[in-house]
Amino acid sequence: MKKLVFVAACLTLLFGMSSAALAAKGDKELDFGVGFATAPYDRGDLGWGLNFGGGYEFLQFSGNRNDTLQIRGDIGYESWSGHFSGFGIDTDLDFSRVPVSVGCRYYYPIKQVKNLRVFGQASLEISFDSWDDWNILNGKFSHDETNVGVTPGAGIEYMLDKNIFVQAQMKEHLISAPYFTMQGGIGFRF
Repeated sequence: MKKLVFVAACLTLLFGMSSAALAAKGDKELDFGVGFATAPYDRGDLGWGLNFGGGYEFLQFSGNRNDTLQIRGDIGYESWSGHFSGFGIDTDLDFSRVPVSVGCRYYYPIKQVKNLRVFGQASLEISFDSWDDWNILNGKFSHDETNVGVTPGAGIEYMLDKNIFVQAQMKEHLISAPYFTMQGGIGFRF
């Protein structure tokens, strides 16, 4: 069921961004990132994550600065696992989160470095969370829940070519059991 929800959300995002991109003039992009995520529930370990996103730059603030506002959507997958001990009980925990977000990203070009832009962003997020827990007292049990929150972030983007860029970004996911992500990725502008 989790895989079906993930695939449905990916297709919704892809087709939704494609139809929005065809509806107006402006730069459009698709990007893919890989990175690290701090563990939720105040655990100290790091997990890994993937992110797929797309955006449409719909507003240019200044013709001479070329700063723009982009509406975008993202879908990700973060995963953590670990073994925890305490009070004489050993617990194995596997946790995954599929965040889906919609928001805006403000781009500001850095004139001193050709092809470099910094950005700040804010998104509304819905997260599909699942975790499996196993311990000697209770055996294995699973939990699924859906959470809503906000995701502020910032990053940099460097154009390698007219249509290809690399980026690095950080996001704070302010949601039930908040966590922090750091990612690097590649994107395509068309």
